[in-house]
Amino acid sequence: MSTAFVAPEDIETETLEAAVKARHWLHRHPEIALREYDTTHFITDQLASYGIETRQQTASGSADDRSDHQLGTGVVADIHGLQGDGPTLALRADIDGLPLAENADHPFASLNPGMMHACGHDLHTASLLGAAKELQGHRDRFRGTVRLLFQPAEESELGAQKVLAAGWLDGVDLIVGYHNHPGLPVGTVGISSKAIMSGNYRFDVTIHGKGAHGSRPEDSADPIAAFTAMSAQIQTIVSRNVSPLEPVVVSITQVRSGSAWNVIPSDLEFHGTARAFNRHSAELIQERLTRIVQGVSDAYAVRSDLDWSVRAVPIENDPDLASALARSAESYALHVIEPQPSLGSDDFADFQHSGIPGLFSFIGSNGDPGASGWHTPNFEAKDSALPYAIDYYTHAVDTLLA
Repeated sequence: MSTAFVAPEDIETETLEAAVKARHWLHRHPEIALREYDTTHFITDQLASYGIETRQQTASGSADDRSDHQLGTGVVADIHGLQGDGPTLALRADIDGLPLAENADHPFASLNPGMMHACGHDLHTASLLGAAKELQGHRDRFRGTVRLLFQPAEESELGAQKVLAAGWLDGVDLIVGYHNHPGLPVGTVGISSKAIMSGNYRFDVTIHGKGAHGSRPEDSADPIAAFTAMSAQIQTIVSRNVSPLEPVVVSITQVRSGSAWNVIPSDLEFHGTARAFNRHSAELIQERLTRIVQGVSDAYAVRSDLDWSVRAVPIENDPDLASALARSAESYALHVIEPQPSLGSDDFADFQHSGIPGLFSFIGSNGDPGASGWHTPNFEAKDSALPYAIDYYTHAVDTLLA
């Protein structure tokens, strides 16, 4: 197999071809959060072929095989440099796909019905496998330890928190990761000392009213009418409480109620997400949402339950790491940019907030006019982004473990 692009001089052609082949296999076989069993086996087998032994742990803390560690899926492994003792640097890639049917005609489209890599985690995983192969073959270039973290369940199920609880990052001094960005051209690497992805907050509301026949609305405590009022007021949380210069989003995304066209239902549930780059804004949204739900419920004689949960905190990059890796990127990237922040989120932030200095960046993966964004059936990350992603990892090691 040969790639459709030229490998950079510092990446072996064999490594890049293996990474492309791995990426295509992963894309054909997407698996959703905490069910990435075949993906886990594939990663483990690939690492073994490079002479890298995985180090999963059972709940009791003793070493065991890949099928019986604490999380059930995901892979962690170490590569020890030959230049002596030094820090432990974790390189992270997420491995899960999404419950979304793919609309693509390329030869490595998903074979798993209703599932696809609509966020490019297959690219992330393949690039870390490529970096692992390079680093294992050049251990004389660095000191300390590189910890390879193939994280499950980034899209849901709080995978980063589970990884931390399992102790997979115990002893790690620094951590580096990235996300592909279809809006940026291939060859672009975006590195910033600022927050580049927002916090992700979920709200779930259930309105308990009183049902009645549609011909007798006076007998009801109508949850639909209450929801309509709540929805209108929720739209003012940002517009009337947050400066227009500050990026904040509140969106209602799901509404469920009723089972008959002529009956006013007794209950209604709605769900949504909020995005913010700082704790103050997140707390303001939660406080205003709580007051709106309670106030409208009282006015409409219904009772409501509100649950607010933190799905991911904002990315907070370490300025020293950002500066060092931005300078390093100039040696391999076509364009090194200060990226525009995204109101998307990534639980890589949990590693940073646990006290591990970290850097999370964007790597251009498409850039074509009209390229589909993350979490869409037509999402496409290009193979040609792989060498830049591999270089991002290996240059991080060269820079931080020199």
